[in-house]
Amino acid sequence: MTSAAAPVRTAPPREDSGVDAVIARYRSTIPHLMDEANVPGLSLAVVDGDGVVWQQGFGTTERHGGTPVTADTIFSVQSMSKVFTATAVMQAVEAGRLDLDVPITTYLPDFTVHSAFEAHPERRITLRMLLGCTAGFTHEAPVGNNYEPEAHAFRAHVRSISVTWLRFPVGTGYAYSNLGFDLAASILEQVSDKPFPDVVHDSLLAPLGMGRSTFDRARVHAADNRAIGHSGSVRPPVDSPMMGAGGLWASAADLARFLRFQLGAGTVDGRALLDRTLMEQMRTVPAPRAGAPAGYALGVARSVWRQGGYLDLFSHGGGGNGFLSDMYWVPDLQLGVVVLTNADDHDLQSTIALGLLHDLVTEPRSVYHDRLLALPAREDVPEPDGRFVAPPLLPALVDDLAVPYSRQQAERWAAYPEYYRAGRRGAMDPTDPPSRFYVQYGVPHFDAGEDGTIVRHRLTEVRPGLFIADDGETLDLRAGSRQWRGLHLHPVTNGPLTWQWALLAVAATAAAGWLLVAPFVWRRRVRAGRTTTADPPIEGRLGRRHVATVATTAAVVALAVVVAIRLLPALVEVGFLGQFGFPLGFRLALHLPLLELALAVALAGLLTVGAVRHWWTQRVRAHDAALAVTLVALAAQLAAWHLVGWGF
Repeated sequence: MTSAAAPVRTAPPREDSGVDAVIARYRSTIPHLMDEANVPGLSLAVVDGDGVVWQQGFGTTERHGGTPVTADTIFSVQSMSKVFTATAVMQAVEAGRLDLDVPITTYLPDFTVHSAFEAHPERRITLRMLLGCTAGFTHEAPVGNNYEPEAHAFRAHVRSISVTWLRFPVGTGYAYSNLGFDLAASILEQVSDKPFPDVVHDSLLAPLGMGRSTFDRARVHAADNRAIGHSGSVRPPVDSPMMGAGGLWASAADLARFLRFQLGAGTVDGRALLDRTLMEQMRTVPAPRAGAPAGYALGVARSVWRQGGYLDLFSHGGGGNGFLSDMYWVPDLQLGVVVLTNADDHDLQSTIALGLLHDLVTEPRSVYHDRLLALPAREDVPEPDGRFVAPPLLPALVDDLAVPYSRQQAERWAAYPEYYRAGRRGAMDPTDPPSRFYVQYGVPHFDAGEDGTIVRHRLTEVRPGLFIADDGETLDLRAGSRQWRGLHLHPVTNGPLTWQWALLAVAATAAAGWLLVAPFVWRRRVRAGRTTTADPPIEGRLGRRHVATVATTAAVVALAVVVAIRLLPALVEVGFLGQFGFPLGFRLALHLPLLELALAVALAGLLTVGAVRHWWTQRVRAHDAALAVTLVALAAQLAAWHLVGWGF
């Protein structure tokens, strides 16, 4: 069963039997829930405006081993980082270094971005739009995204944003995106003349007393009490190039300090770190839904808490790279909760966080129940989509941009490759289906393979080779610039081509045939050796043994490679995956093509030397030569598929 670290409780200021009862239930239940969800470690904090109600760690920092999780264990909080980036921006606004409503080119004069709807959209984008996700950015950038294992430099990531396409005219809709926050972080660097991690540390984290929390990669790697992320069988990366959007590592104890700062409307322990009016702006949904009671504000999600008297509920979560976290706070009740976990294939963090809030306000003996009853009744409001809210006129705008249909257009569509994968070789998931471009009843479509599922999009061509999908995303099929949702696209064949399947079949047949024939040849040679008194040269005898050993090993490896490709044909499209943190056995299996290449070359070399030095009484045996030629051809094809690689 999952273990629990010692709890900490310092508030509310008076004994509260209702709160104690709720905490006791969760303290005993959480380890069982973690076991059921296969979550190695969890840390949480429940916060009152006056202090910490409860903070505790459960489980361990790693699934197999590690150290006990405590309230001071740091976790990657992923997109929860956006709240901190937005807060740091608001502090810079208060200090007079930034203005929320001037074009971002004031601070980033060289920045540009593509739009099919208007020229020079960057001249209209403001910081308020970046923080409110209303500028129109897609979610990812081609360099430094959630689909690559490398920790690209932050500045390289920001520069690559310029090659992406906006999903709607600036300021007319809502599209949740990482890119706006990374641009905001870059702007903070420019006006502060120091790295973003130092900016946030100096203005926010250090004054709040969040001593273990950091955006700094070096400090994260040096941390002695850090949770390890778990994502299926893959070891996730530690570093994220999306610094402002997802680069924060924090502990539950530190986040309790941040929640008190939020509940105090910018003030904690009598010290004001953000003006109350700016905190109110952070919690206000911007245009085009200005002042809406629910939606995405400035780095903060605003909703109506239906289980809590329809009060305003503010939150932000984060997920990815082996972590899931959620943070909620209700200023009207002076109550907040944060839950951090080091696995990303469950929803335990929200179940526990929202469950705690609900039980604390519905427990009759709880002070929070009394506070809720003392508030006036409120009404429910509709909740907008948390990912994308299109401008009402988006379909009409796209139709107005459409290229008139022509025979040349139809011929161009027919010439485009049918199948694609996003990202780059070596960073694609072979278990995900490929995306597909096709024309149905004269209308182009794109079945996008998004996070393991296929999502069908109707396309409108607005320039030759440039399409806008029904959700505003851009599909660029022009040679040299292929991309979808800001990610590079690579044409693929949906598995090996027919002649490549034939080569695999020949290789498997040659390998299996050699393995079947070899025992008979060996027995015949043994019988022949018993009937002759001649003493064969030791070099030839050893050489033939080496050939037999290498050929046998190469044949077995070739069969294993062919079987793997038959079971998972997409392997030929994604390239070598050895740099991912798969289990050791799987990583070794990914190196079989490299071993096959080495064995094929070794076998060909041995046969050449043997023929020259007469290891055999006559010429090189036909089945040996056939195997060598076939394996060399197989190795060449594996190399052409980029499956030959080395990396642990």
